[in-house]
Amino acid sequence: MSDAVLDHSNNTDNSEDSDHSDDAEHSKETGIRTALGTMLIEAGFLDNSRLEEALRIGTDTGERLGEVVVRKGWASEDDLAKILAKQWQLRYVDRSAISFDENALSRMSREEATKLEALPMQVSKDGAVVVAVAEPTDARLLALRSLLGDRIDCVVVAKSAIDAGLRSKLLAGSVDGVVEAKPVDRGNDLSVPTSSDFDKVAATLSEGLTSQLASLRAIVVEAEARREQDSLEITRLTDDLNQRAAELSDRTAELSDRTADLSDRNEQLKSIQQTLRELANMLDDKS
Repeated sequence: MSDAVLDHSNNTDNSEDSDHSDDAEHSKETGIRTALGTMLIEAGFLDNSRLEEALRIGTDTGERLGEVVVRKGWASEDDLAKILAKQWQLRYVDRSAISFDENALSRMSREEATKLEALPMQVSKDGAVVVAVAEPTDARLLALRSLLGDRIDCVVVAKSAIDAGLRSKLLAGSVDGVVEAKPVDRGNDLSVPTSSDFDKVAATLSEGLTSQLASLRAIVVEAEARREQDSLEITRLTDDLNQRAAELSDRTAELSDRTADLSDRNEQLKSIQQTLRELANMLDDKS
């Protein structure tokens, strides 16, 4: 695949596909895919308020919707991968079920895999290349077809699994943009993946999962602390509201008393006016 195609894919990912919801909204209009935000709400990971917050954060930081949701701890990487697989009608593969074969790995160099953020996993019996991606986009799938042909079977995995694979030594490198050729004598070819390579990938994936769990624990602790602070603030506001309600009740009672007093005075004034009229009439009669 030429650098032009790969660069087009990379640039498209950074602009048109800067948010998962961009492709999703287009798909919604054509009746193919539902918006990612809508699917996250339907799955119970977000509500409208959190969706608006995530989109606002993404606008400020340049992160995609899914990245914000995972970083905030509202959904795990695996949860997001399952939603994306459902959105794009692709298979989801759990990280524990990820495996690679040499035939598939030889189809893509490390540089190509890094640009496309994809890993070839296996070649099926019918010749289709199974490719793992974390974030399906129209541009990425088009670039993969340009590189590997139309017979590809894309599956969705957690992003940390892709990152770990790209950091590993599974894929061959390239020199000046040309993929290094593998000799026929594979027994002396150190670039061919071995069982130790797979063990390293498994260890890296495990480390990535451990790191993700640690991050989630930190998010939970922070959320608990924030909830306690919010609870104290709510209690304070409730007490303040109750105090003001009591003051309002007292003032309402005072106003009622003053209204009653004013009514009595009006009656007294009417009585005095009546008496004055009677006296005036008596004086007129005597005169």
